[in-house]
Amino acid sequence: MSRGWLTHILFFLLLLTASPTWAGDATVFTLWPLVDYRASAASSYRSLHLFGPLVKFETKADETELALRPFIYRATDDAGTAQTEVLYPLYVERSQPGTIFFDVFHLLNADFGEREKGSSNQFYLFPFLFYGEDPEQGRYAAFFPFGGTLYDWFGRDRITFALFPLYGHTERGTTTTDNFLWPFFSRVTGEKESGFAFWPIYGQSQKEGVYSKKFFLWPIFFDEELALDSGNPLSRFAVLPFWMEQESRNYSQRTVLWPFFSWTQDRAKEYEQWDAPWPLVRVTQGTSRHGLRLLPLYADETVEARRKRWFLWPVYQIEDVNTELIVRQRHRILFFLYSDLAERKLDTGVEKRRIDFWPLFGYHRENGVSQFNALALLDTFFPGNQAIERSWSPLWRLYQQRWDEQGNLVISILWNLYWHERQGNQLALELFPLFDYRRDLEGTRLRLFKGLVGVRGEPERTCLSLLYLPWESCWENRSALAATAAVFATEEMQ
Repeated sequence: MSRGWLTHILFFLLLLTASPTWAGDATVFTLWPLVDYRASAASSYRSLHLFGPLVKFETKADETELALRPFIYRATDDAGTAQTEVLYPLYVERSQPGTIFFDVFHLLNADFGEREKGSSNQFYLFPFLFYGEDPEQGRYAAFFPFGGTLYDWFGRDRITFALFPLYGHTERGTTTTDNFLWPFFSRVTGEKESGFAFWPIYGQSQKEGVYSKKFFLWPIFFDEELALDSGNPLSRFAVLPFWMEQESRNYSQRTVLWPFFSWTQDRAKEYEQWDAPWPLVRVTQGTSRHGLRLLPLYADETVEARRKRWFLWPVYQIEDVNTELIVRQRHRILFFLYSDLAERKLDTGVEKRRIDFWPLFGYHRENGVSQFNALALLDTFFPGNQAIERSWSPLWRLYQQRWDEQGNLVISILWNLYWHERQGNQLALELFPLFDYRRDLEGTRLRLFKGLVGVRGEPERTCLSLLYLPWESCWENRSALAATAAVFATEEMQ
């Protein structure tokens, strides 16, 4: 027999063993792990998976998703909105009519389009190339380190530089700073404002009625008067590491041999705090803050609505949040090894629960729907990250289970090698290629080895099929025969 004929015969046998099955309006076609196809005409849903979790094509109403995990994911809809992710987080692109945004590992970024739709109209290749359009100043560009101008970047209203660090100019409010051979020489000018610095030797700047700053051999010595135009001016003085003090109407702090000994009093927030040494030993007393820290043995500290406790840091932590809107408690072991989060919103009564045990499993319950996954390699570190969920998590989820409070249930093991679905009184399950079973309003059906033996049961009859053949042998059920005989007997008596 030639190789071509053998190929055709094998292909024909695969088609027989992978024959589609129906449950109501749903269609299921499986040939694990090569093909998994599911569709529902009522919900306009189609899903095709190839090679387990590697390839996905799915349509839901007007939305279409395509994934070649973990390399590419793309979603589109009929309104023209599209999202593309390539080896997330390496490349992300989002677009809709009139706008486009893309980001390459947070180093190359572009966002152009209509400002009414949230576009910033800027482009950068960090830290070298910057281009954008400011609503008030117009277009700008910069090519680091050669020169250019930036608006609204790095906390400054305007930045201009040439052959950086040779020269740099920044503006924030009415304050202008010129840097020469940054950070060594600088000059400050502005409205009633002046200053200069020869870093790290000496520097001073002041604005009449607002602030006054001086440093010498930075960061050893500095003397500052801040917020002079407010009702709570602050003075700071330091000779590090020997002494540092801060003083205002509402706040006092003294530090000796930083970071070993420190005392803080916040009269506005009504608490006192002693650190000896920071951050290992801390005692806090007051209304908004109180607690004791003796790391690594024990810590119990409350800051307003948040309470945090440590036992044998970093082994075990309990964190509580109690406000008028939300109650939340989280238990953690070794930071990310184990985490248990329970949350309840008091205004709506909505509850949420999330348990992660890295890397073994993750559990999540919200809005009455629960989900359990094993393994969970990245879920613990990026909870709720939908991009990780789309492109990476399906690759290692050997076991998945999803259920709700109405009793609906979906289980998948080894990417549908075994799957189990229950919706109301309807049930479908399969262990490829040994058996698959369906139960719905029309009856039940059991197939062994994808159709080598098939049994179909209806209320009035049972059918048997063999050897993947499309013909069936059917006979009426005894209960149906008894009912028919009773009808005939009643007619004869009449």
